[in-house]
Amino acid sequence: MTDLISAAKNGDVTTLKDLLSQGVDVNTRDGENSTALIAASEAGHLELVQALIQRGADVNAADQDGWTALMGASGSGHLQVVQVLLQAGAHLNAQTGFGMTALMSAAAKGDRAVVQQLLDQGADASVKDNNNWTALIWAAEEKQTEIVALLKQARS
Repeated sequence: MTDLISAAKNGDVTTLKDLLSQGVDVNTRDGENSTALIAASEAGHLELVQALIQRGADVNAADQDGWTALMGASGSGHLQVVQVLLQAGAHLNAQTGFGMTALMSAAAKGDRAVVQQLLDQGADASVKDNNNWTALIWAAEEKQTEIVALLKQARS
């Protein structure tokens, strides 16, 4: 893990801004091909996400598994981070190598606000992963009954 990614993951605003001021590449990657934006998004560090985007972080960068910042924020229930990433141009229906999307991730975790935000922005609930599972199946499998109802309503 690089110093920049570590600062992003841990919410260390001062270190992150210092490193960027020293010229560290905002899109530097670690051994898993992850970035500081992915780490900050998954951890829900809104201020860091905004700072990284302002410095030119690639909002659609994906790690070695295809996991993006939007997927991380969605699966962790960080609504404000999701909104910032979408406003910055994050690909709503991007898929991991397994076929997982941000909507599937949020549906599996049961975060109603994030699922609703993704649907409102046009997330495709019919997308299937490599096992032919949709967000609805993920929600049902994880016993997220409220999300199942929301996704069924969105289909009709």
